[in-house]
Amino acid sequence: MSTLHADPRAVACTSFWQALSDRLESLHVLSGPALVEALNALLQPFFPNLAAEVLGDPPAFTLVLTAHGAEADFEDLMALVRSAPALPQVEVEAFRQRMREGFSMRMNDFELACSDVLVKHEPYKGRVALEIGFAKPIPMDMQDHARHMSLIMLDHILGEYDFAVKVGPVDHVEADAQADFEGVPLDDFVSLFDACWREDLGHTGVFPAGEHGWSGLTATRTAEDGSEVEAVVMRNDAANALLGRADLGHRLSAAIPVESGEELDEARAYEDRLTALLQTHGEGCCTHIVLEEGVRTVHFHVADPQAAIAHAQSVQEALELPVTLALAFDPTWKSYRTWQA
Repeated sequence: MSTLHADPRAVACTSFWQALSDRLESLHVLSGPALVEALNALLQPFFPNLAAEVLGDPPAFTLVLTAHGAEADFEDLMALVRSAPALPQVEVEAFRQRMREGFSMRMNDFELACSDVLVKHEPYKGRVALEIGFAKPIPMDMQDHARHMSLIMLDHILGEYDFAVKVGPVDHVEADAQADFEGVPLDDFVSLFDACWREDLGHTGVFPAGEHGWSGLTATRTAEDGSEVEAVVMRNDAANALLGRADLGHRLSAAIPVESGEELDEARAYEDRLTALLQTHGEGCCTHIVLEEGVRTVHFHVADPQAAIAHAQSVQEALELPVTLALAFDPTWKSYRTWQA
């Protein structure tokens, strides 16, 4: 993996925080819309897809940075918050957090309360699938509008990160089936959602201790030349407990050619050493291993990408192996969930 002279994201983070620090004294005398407007004017040149919101009353306030639920921008958002310096009378928070229960929303002269939105849920491929209906009649010409509002309300009550990362498919009940729909009011849904995530799906967030249990499976895909390529996959079932943790959103992959038994032994030695380095202090977890066309690729979800790369490179140099490293931002663990039974 080549070393970049300057990380554009890191430069943008530093530049934003410097610009904010330079203006902080004048920001403390603003409030309401004027403060939000000023903060966004500072943010937009560096992160045009992010937005700033404010909680509390100046001069002390909480700066909430949001990506409006767009998963593609979460990496920028999280890097920006991690790089925040200590700022007098300003707390910095990533993502819109969960709102209290019992709120209502009005858009275009149409109002919905949490008690008006009904939800059913079920586990689906490592996430929570939802079906949404309404407890009150919705005029036909307002159906699409009400559905749009219900998604915004879900985002508010589950929180921006959980709604984007933990929720799977979302369907709305057809208008003619509303009367028979047996969902729970949105007010009562949060505890059920959390229980499904922890208990039904097993995503406790706790690093697995002791020996990990693994599942083996085979899969085929069609190559560009039309031939069928077989992959052998070993999936770390214990890693399932960590799926969805916001601090383990990056996937580090290490690919090693294995054309002989000796090379396979060397690859396993590399995996064991790197796994020990990452898991000993909770810096990462090995999630799955894929053997395809003579290449063995081990995947980890890690907390600090650069530290994990440094560990991987140190083991590579010690064992003198031809390892190809790749890094991806994968907060939903899509690469891992692909192999879920």
